[in-house]
Amino acid sequence: MNDKIKLCMGCMEPLDEHGFCNHCSYNPSLPYLQSYLPPATVLDGRYIAGKLLSYNGESAVYIGYDMVASEKVLIKEYMPDALCTRTKESTEITVNQNCVVQYKNYMSEFIELNKTLSRMRTLSHIVPAVDMFNANNTEYVVLQYVEAITLKQFLQDNAGELSWEQIKKMFPPILTTLSLIHNAGIIHRGISLDTILVTNRGELKLTGFAIAEERMANTDLSPELFVGYTAPEQYSSKEWQGTWTDVYAVAAVLYRLLTGCMPPEAMARVADDNLREPAYINSNVPPNVSKVIMQAMTLSCNSRIQTVTEFVTKLFEQPEYMDKPPRGATQTIPIQRLPQNKAGSERINVAAIVGAAALVVLVAIVLLVLVVMLLPSGERNQPVVTQPPESTSDSLRPATTTTTSATTAPTTASTSETSLTTEPQGTMFEMPNLVGQVLEKVNANTVWTDRIRIEAEYDYNAEYENGVIYEQDIDAGTNLYPVQVVKVKVSLGPETALVPDYLGMSKKDYLDKLTKLNIKYVVETVESTTVQTDYVVRCSKNIGDEINVKDGEILTVYVSVYVSPGNVFPGDPWWGNQNDNMPEFDENGNPIYYG
Repeated sequence: MNDKIKLCMGCMEPLDEHGFCNHCSYNPSLPYLQSYLPPATVLDGRYIAGKLLSYNGESAVYIGYDMVASEKVLIKEYMPDALCTRTKESTEITVNQNCVVQYKNYMSEFIELNKTLSRMRTLSHIVPAVDMFNANNTEYVVLQYVEAITLKQFLQDNAGELSWEQIKKMFPPILTTLSLIHNAGIIHRGISLDTILVTNRGELKLTGFAIAEERMANTDLSPELFVGYTAPEQYSSKEWQGTWTDVYAVAAVLYRLLTGCMPPEAMARVADDNLREPAYINSNVPPNVSKVIMQAMTLSCNSRIQTVTEFVTKLFEQPEYMDKPPRGATQTIPIQRLPQNKAGSERINVAAIVGAAALVVLVAIVLLVLVVMLLPSGERNQPVVTQPPESTSDSLRPATTTTTSATTAPTTASTSETSLTTEPQGTMFEMPNLVGQVLEKVNANTVWTDRIRIEAEYDYNAEYENGVIYEQDIDAGTNLYPVQVVKVKVSLGPETALVPDYLGMSKKDYLDKLTKLNIKYVVETVESTTVQTDYVVRCSKNIGDEINVKDGEILTVYVSVYVSPGNVFPGDPWWGNQNDNMPEFDENGNPIYYG
């Protein structure tokens, strides 16, 4: 108890003689969240849990103190808040009545994950687990305390981006560690600027491990997805996840560090993949690095780089010569000039040149007289105009073309010299009307592929369906030269949607319908004596009620787990099959009664 009195529950540093903390601004009189442990709770007779640092749908992390080792620790508590609660009067967790099975299953996964990580505590680039124990009807993991800041904070202190030279010094060790973690059968699924720590020595450490269901949409837990870094397959229960899922996240982190720009959300890319190569945004990014990052952020799992080892090999291999720069990148083109004689570079026969020039002038005069004499009388007063070769630019043309002596000057220049022009290159085209068109189809139109490059901005719009363009910054009919950047606004659909009818629908079909409407949801199971297993029983809102899609309002979908009535037995007239323990069901999932 003396340790509790002497330590600040906000940072676990000693208090001064007056009971104040000189290290942080923690105020012990402020209320704490009821669902989590009150500060100064003693666990397992050894650890003091202090202020709540963070929480997600799987667990909570507290600042802690090990009274035996006399050192700070982090304490992670299994606390899936969608499945359980805690009253203010007790530290015990109470599991919701209908969620006992899920609670225990997920806790088993939580224990197994952290046991595996504890066996890998020798890896220096993760935050290791040093102890595990059970208390308060849940599981606790004690983690080593590391003096560090998040990569997000580190980036803010370094002008918002890092150079490739900095990255290739910092990242190889943590990528090697991630490869070893994959070999142990663990997929992180949450790599981001918030789950990578930077120590005082500039070393990176990976933290924030969680069970798979926490990093996937549409599970019983409140998902923790990192916008811009979460791979597209994590938004769907139909897609396979694997090492390639973490490859996407690592590449997205490097993209953010090198460009200073947050990658678009994966699901937004599915509707319109306008991800630009890092080299487009930052010309200092090596071309091969830029291309490898794009390969690692491919939306298709099968087309993406599959392992961290493959990603590292391609990332650090010797860059190849690029025959063609990326479209939109700048390129320096040498200007070719007419050759000029340098004084003293050659011996010149002056007499020969003067004689040849006099002969040329004499011949030119004779030809001029003959031409004038042969012209019809109506054309004799017109000047003779000779144009220089068309391949010679205006800047190289003679000042006058009204005398025949000028015709000899441009002929000394080779027509093979590079033409210099100030006119825009390419054929002018007319800007099309993109409003009302589906962005995906516009991007797939080969007619415009080499003429316009589209930059999309997304917003909710009740007048246009999801994925349809509703505004463009260049008016239709404007004459343009390729390649032209066109900024468009694309609809995400209306801000609100109506809860669709669920009667007679299976869980799978109904969740697919909600996904198409952009409605976020959680699923809870309920026992039913009248509805077949895995069919929807009810929702937290009535059919036809509005739900706010823009603000991420969540709809709870209650799905049936069929149980037979306690007072009915096989052989009673309502059973569909006299010899079976289950009735027959109609197309709406309701039991069929006979007699």
